[in-house]
Amino acid sequence: MKRKSFRVWIWLLQTALLSACILFSLCPVSCKVTDEGLQLLRGDYAAPVLESYTAKSERHVTLSFSERVTITGAVITRAASFSAGEAFSEQDKISPILKAASGETGGIPVSVSYDDEGKSVIVEASEALKAGVHYALYGEARDENGNSLTFYVPFVGFNGRIPKIVISGIHPQFASAPSGGKDAKCEFVELYALTGGNAAGLTLQSASDGSDRAFTLPSAEIKAGETVIVHLRTKGEGCVNEMGSDLALSSGWYTSPVMRDIWSPNEKACLGDKEDVLMLVNSFTGDVLDAVLYAPAGSTAWSNENIKGAAQAMSAKGFWKSDLPSDAASTADLTASKMLKRSGCIALRRKAENGTLGDIVLHTKENWRVEKIVKGAVNPAE
Repeated sequence: MKRKSFRVWIWLLQTALLSACILFSLCPVSCKVTDEGLQLLRGDYAAPVLESYTAKSERHVTLSFSERVTITGAVITRAASFSAGEAFSEQDKISPILKAASGETGGIPVSVSYDDEGKSVIVEASEALKAGVHYALYGEARDENGNSLTFYVPFVGFNGRIPKIVISGIHPQFASAPSGGKDAKCEFVELYALTGGNAAGLTLQSASDGSDRAFTLPSAEIKAGETVIVHLRTKGEGCVNEMGSDLALSSGWYTSPVMRDIWSPNEKACLGDKEDVLMLVNSFTGDVLDAVLYAPAGSTAWSNENIKGAAQAMSAKGFWKSDLPSDAASTADLTASKMLKRSGCIALRRKAENGTLGDIVLHTKENWRVEKIVKGAVNPAE
């Protein structure tokens, strides 16, 4: 009996010790040894959290933290040769960001300012950053309790010269290459520039695909009256981005030596075949620049809630007179060899030139038609 009682006491002691360890691991406490024994200390030992960041201008990046912080060091470096997932080189065992921060390679010096609460930090580069170029901000933030956070922020140089531009055509259907050839008929969107500017940060987003699959255009100087074909799927040969003045670099279906071709690296199906809401967005500001609703003729309801919600939002913003699918651009008779084409683009450019075009262009299904693509060449905008 005594032996059994002894085992029970041992079991209770082990349980108490285990419970104490768990409680100590969960409670925000620390300890120190004093002459009087072990003294428990309570306080904040969690590092601050970087909640969001955005490029606000050619020189400024804004960081938002979970609490008041002080930036104890920061530097901007160009990050064109690597991405966030490739920050550490297998050869050097140290990222270009860390080299720049340590002075081993050149970086762009920055200055730092704070809002009244100290949670929002404005980082100002010592020189203007180039539109569309990939950069990275490396730094350290420390809170009032001495907890620190080392952060790495990849971002794209702000573009303050977004052109006034509209969606002038949509080819939402895919067809395999004829007879097993290399040139497939892939999805694309046609953009028509009403003014000149830079394309960096222009983003095409489809309601059926979702924001995670949006495609953001790279930096390219665009002239007023220029047509840009944004190929939303890369398949086959000749998929070359035309970033400069030579517009004859791309080949294959739906390319043209007089139109600029830009290619998304996406290789999967995209856009709704018969219905969708397509939006052109300024990724730096989040502003919608243009939107198109399309659906089968006679439709009485959208097929899913994402498309329905996007249609309601774009109608409320004034891009479309109604959010009903019956009032959208009709996809009747649309095939892989045809596309939706917008009329009145040249008239819009003339209004933009003389300053009479508003910020939002309202258009209706009467502005759109289904047009055959002859020999794989997109017809000029009208």
